[in-house]
Amino acid sequence: MSEPMPFLFQRQLGTVRRRQARPADEYRPVTQAEWLGFEEHFDQRKVELGGCARPYATACQHEHACLRCPMININPKMLPRLDEIELDLLARRSRAEAEGWLGEIEGIDLTLSFLRQKRDQTRRLARVAPVDLGIPTLGGRAS
Repeated sequence: MSEPMPFLFQRQLGTVRRRQARPADEYRPVTQAEWLGFEEHFDQRKVELGGCARPYATACQHEHACLRCPMININPKMLPRLDEIELDLLARRSRAEAEGWLGEIEGIDLTLSFLRQKRDQTRRLARVAPVDLGIPTLGGRAS
Protein backbone atom coordinates (compact mmCIF):
# COMPACT_ATOMS: atom_id res chain seq x y z
CA MET A 1 0.00 0.00 0.00
CA SER A 2 1.46 3.35 -1.01
CA GLU A 3 1.54 6.41 1.19
CA PRO A 4 -1.12 9.04 0.47
CA MET A 5 0.06 12.10 -1.43
CA PRO A 6 0.65 15.17 0.72
CA PHE A 7 -2.41 17.36 1.03
CA LEU A 8 -0.89 20.33 -0.80
CA PHE A 9 0.12 18.20 -3.78
CA GLN A 10 -3.42 16.79 -3.98
CA ARG A 11 -4.78 20.33 -3.83
CA GLN A 12 -2.48 21.49 -6.62
CA LEU A 13 -3.55 18.58 -8.81
CA GLY A 14 -7.19 19.47 -8.24
CA THR A 15 -6.51 23.09 -9.19
CA VAL A 16 -4.75 22.01 -12.40
CA ARG A 17 -7.70 19.74 -13.33
CA ARG A 18 -10.24 22.53 -12.70
CA ARG A 19 -8.25 24.99 -14.78
CA GLN A 20 -7.97 22.53 -17.66
CA ALA A 21 -11.76 22.23 -17.68
CA ARG A 22 -12.29 26.02 -17.92
CA PRO A 23 -11.76 28.38 -20.89
CA ALA A 24 -8.09 29.41 -21.17
CA ASP A 25 -8.91 33.14 -21.48
CA GLU A 26 -10.01 33.13 -17.83
CA TYR A 27 -6.34 32.64 -16.90
CA ARG A 28 -4.85 35.43 -18.94
CA PRO A 29 -2.30 37.77 -17.33
CA VAL A 30 -3.75 40.60 -15.25
CA THR A 31 -3.71 44.01 -16.93
CA GLN A 32 -2.08 47.01 -15.26
CA ALA A 33 -5.50 48.65 -14.83
CA GLU A 34 -6.90 45.53 -13.14
CA TRP A 35 -3.92 45.32 -10.80
CA LEU A 36 -4.19 49.02 -9.89
CA GLY A 37 -7.91 48.53 -9.19
CA PHE A 38 -7.09 45.58 -6.93
CA GLU A 39 -4.51 47.60 -4.98
CA GLU A 40 -6.90 50.55 -4.75
CA HIS A 41 -9.51 48.28 -3.18
CA PHE A 42 -7.29 47.78 -0.14
CA ASP A 43 -6.39 51.47 0.11
CA GLN A 44 -10.10 52.30 0.22
CA ARG A 45 -10.65 49.88 3.12
CA LYS A 46 -8.62 52.08 5.49
CA VAL A 47 -11.06 53.98 7.68
CA GLU A 48 -10.72 56.20 10.74
CA LEU A 49 -11.14 53.43 13.30
CA GLY A 50 -9.13 50.70 11.57
CA GLY A 51 -9.71 48.60 8.50
CA CYS A 52 -12.72 47.27 6.64
CA ALA A 53 -12.54 43.56 5.85
CA ARG A 54 -15.30 43.36 3.28
CA PRO A 55 -14.51 41.27 0.21
CA TYR A 56 -12.88 42.62 -2.93
CA ALA A 57 -15.16 44.56 -5.31
CA THR A 58 -18.13 44.72 -2.94
CA ALA A 59 -19.99 47.85 -1.91
CA CYS A 60 -20.44 48.95 1.69
CA GLN A 61 -23.81 47.57 2.79
CA HIS A 62 -23.90 49.76 5.91
CA GLU A 63 -23.45 53.06 4.07
CA HIS A 64 -20.18 53.65 5.93
CA ALA A 65 -21.76 53.33 9.38
CA CYS A 66 -18.66 51.40 10.44
CA LEU A 67 -19.58 50.98 14.09
CA ARG A 68 -22.63 48.97 13.06
CA CYS A 69 -20.73 46.84 10.54
CA PRO A 70 -19.36 43.39 11.43
CA MET A 71 -16.56 43.84 8.86
CA ILE A 72 -14.72 46.65 10.70
CA ASN A 73 -11.50 45.71 12.46
CA ILE A 74 -10.82 48.33 15.12
CA ASN A 75 -7.20 49.37 15.52
CA PRO A 76 -6.35 49.17 19.26
CA LYS A 77 -4.73 52.63 18.98
CA MET A 78 -8.22 53.99 18.27
CA LEU A 79 -9.76 52.87 21.59
CA PRO A 80 -9.61 56.44 22.98
CA ARG A 81 -11.50 57.61 19.87
CA LEU A 82 -14.24 55.05 20.62
CA ASP A 83 -14.55 56.62 24.09
CA GLU A 84 -14.96 60.06 22.49
CA ILE A 85 -17.60 58.74 20.11
CA GLU A 86 -19.45 57.12 23.02
CA LEU A 87 -19.53 60.42 24.93
CA ASP A 88 -20.89 62.17 21.83
CA LEU A 89 -23.56 59.50 21.36
CA LEU A 90 -24.60 59.79 25.00
CA ALA A 91 -24.96 63.58 24.63
CA ARG A 92 -27.01 63.09 21.47
CA ARG A 93 -29.17 60.53 23.26
CA SER A 94 -29.86 63.00 26.09
CA ARG A 95 -30.96 65.62 23.58
CA ALA A 96 -33.13 63.07 21.76
CA GLU A 97 -34.80 62.14 25.06
CA ALA A 98 -35.43 65.81 25.86
CA GLU A 99 -36.94 66.38 22.40
CA GLY A 100 -38.93 63.13 22.44
CA TRP A 101 -37.23 61.74 19.32
CA LEU A 102 -37.98 58.06 19.94
CA GLY A 103 -36.62 56.84 16.61
CA GLU A 104 -33.36 58.71 17.22
CA ILE A 105 -33.06 57.17 20.69
CA GLU A 106 -33.52 53.69 19.22
CA GLY A 107 -30.83 54.30 16.58
CA ILE A 108 -28.36 55.74 19.09
CA ASP A 109 -28.95 52.85 21.48
CA LEU A 110 -28.21 50.41 18.67
CA THR A 111 -25.01 52.24 17.74
CA LEU A 112 -23.95 52.36 21.41
CA SER A 113 -24.48 48.62 21.67
CA PHE A 114 -22.27 47.95 18.64
CA LEU A 115 -19.64 50.43 19.84
CA ARG A 116 -19.40 48.72 23.23
CA GLN A 117 -19.19 45.26 21.66
CA LYS A 118 -16.42 46.36 19.31
CA ARG A 119 -14.51 48.12 22.10
CA ASP A 120 -14.70 45.00 24.30
CA GLN A 121 -13.62 42.78 21.41
CA THR A 122 -10.70 45.08 20.53
CA ARG A 123 -9.52 45.18 24.15
CA ARG A 124 -9.77 41.40 24.39
CA LEU A 125 -7.81 40.89 21.16
CA ALA A 126 -5.19 43.47 22.18
CA ARG A 127 -4.46 41.43 25.33
CA VAL A 128 -3.82 38.23 23.39
CA ALA A 129 -0.15 37.82 22.57
CA PRO A 130 0.80 36.41 19.18
CA VAL A 131 1.62 32.71 19.21
CA ASP A 132 5.06 31.71 17.95
CA LEU A 133 4.46 28.76 15.64
CA GLY A 134 8.12 28.43 14.79
CA ILE A 135 9.54 27.82 11.36
CA PRO A 136 7.74 25.04 9.49
CA THR A 137 9.72 22.00 8.45
CA LEU A 138 8.99 19.33 5.89
CA GLY A 139 7.67 16.12 7.46
CA GLY A 140 10.56 14.32 9.11
CA ARG A 141 13.31 15.53 6.78
CA ALA A 142 16.51 16.67 8.41
CA SER A 143 17.58 20.13 7.38
